Amino acid sequence: MNIKKLGICMVALLLVVVMTLAVGCNKTPSTDAPATAQTPGDNTPAEPDGPDYENLTLEELYQLTLQEPGVVTVYATTTNAYTAIKNIERAYPDLKGKFVYVECDTNNVCDRITMENESGNVNADVLQVKDNSGEVYYELVGYDYLEIYQPASVVAHVSPELLQFGMPAYASFSPWYYNTEKYPDGCPLTSWWDIVEGYNPDTMSYKDASGKNTQYWTIFTKDITSASYAALWAQLIVDGDAIAAQYEKQYGKALDYTYMQALKNVPGVMEFPDNNGGVELFWRFSQMRTTELDDGDQVVSAVDQSLAGPTLGLCSAGKRDNVNSGATIDWVTGLEPYTAFMGCDYLYVVKGSDNPAGARFFILYSLGGEEGKSGGLEPLNARGTNWSVRDDYTFTNTPFTLEEVNLKSPDFDKIYNYYPNVKSYWLYWRSLAPNN
Repeated sequence: MNIKKLGICMVALLLVVVMTLAVGCNKTPSTDAPATAQTPGDNTPAEPDGPDYENLTLEELYQLTLQEPGVVTVYATTTNAYTAIKNIERAYPDLKGKFVYVECDTNNVCDRITMENESGNVNADVLQVKDNSGEVYYELVGYDYLEIYQPASVVAHVSPELLQFGMPAYASFSPWYYNTEKYPDGCPLTSWWDIVEGYNPDTMSYKDASGKNTQYWTIFTKDITSASYAALWAQLIVDGDAIAAQYEKQYGKALDYTYMQALKNVPGVMEFPDNNGGVELFWRFSQMRTTELDDGDQVVSAVDQSLAGPTLGLCSAGKRDNVNSGATIDWVTGLEPYTAFMGCDYLYVVKGSDNPAGARFFILYSLGGEEGKSGGLEPLNARGTNWSVRDDYTFTNTPFTLEEVNLKSPDFDKIYNYYPNVKSYWLYWRSLAPNN
């Protein structure tokens, strides 16, 4: 906690003490008592401090939004927010010009929110952003820069597992891509171990004793140290026992933990768990010949061309849109023990917003309203690369169900602790990779 926050907390504590003493000295209940306080023996619920936002309808929020003089500024890392604003203006002409979309970069939007709060110059009212590592939840929600607004009408239709870290708008994932022209009957991968096929435990590389390269797949990826991909590998490490069990099931023998022989565990410097299936998988992957590209379109283009034979690419699910331009690519699905975790796009109210009703109106509209019929979900369905998190609204244009892809809910409480280490592992272990 910084000096500023400590000072604020101390002042707040002193005020509470003074108010408590004042109330205790009065013989009649103080009109300044907290809203939740009640007269002894009185069973009448206390009046709330303000609107019960979680239980307000979209129409009620709309009416409150009209009364707010300010403009609702939406910081978003996706153009879905811009589409939502345009649809709001068509459905509610009185709100034309009321909402402003500000395009933000995933890598710096959190710093921007923090800086505005610390300077007392809060500009944003809503933040729409993916949280694949738990950073947004633990560092912005946890330190009171963002508020979680979870409308009751929507929460009733969303899995509790997905509500632990915010209000998800929709689900996606970070898939592997394969070439559908080369594999018209579907990708031959059945588990993550098939990706690192060709690893030689004796040489601890993808070269056999004679020096022949035994790596089967040509690999293209986005930056493995970015949140989406480092978090995915962190999840695999969290589930290390399941990854090891899958190896034994697939190959009929216990997993050989070669990283334990190749690396030195240095407490406080480079630490990793012993005999962990996820770490072994990541170690073998780090020793492969891979090409990191700056853009997901480049990744799927490389898979589409597959100039070097069997090729895989790792990037965002949205890049499947390239099939509309003729790319012969598709998601790898059905991996065991799971293909990936559900990466959700979350909507938050920015702490200090002077448009509390307008911010929540935008969020509830984007979530589909009380019954999923506001119009906010239709553009997401049209893309065909996401899933609805609501059990009463299905994205019909996405070609695979969540069950077919085989996704799991993220363990952000554990991912958050592991994923910074994953970035360190990758940078160091890549430097040890042999020249394949």
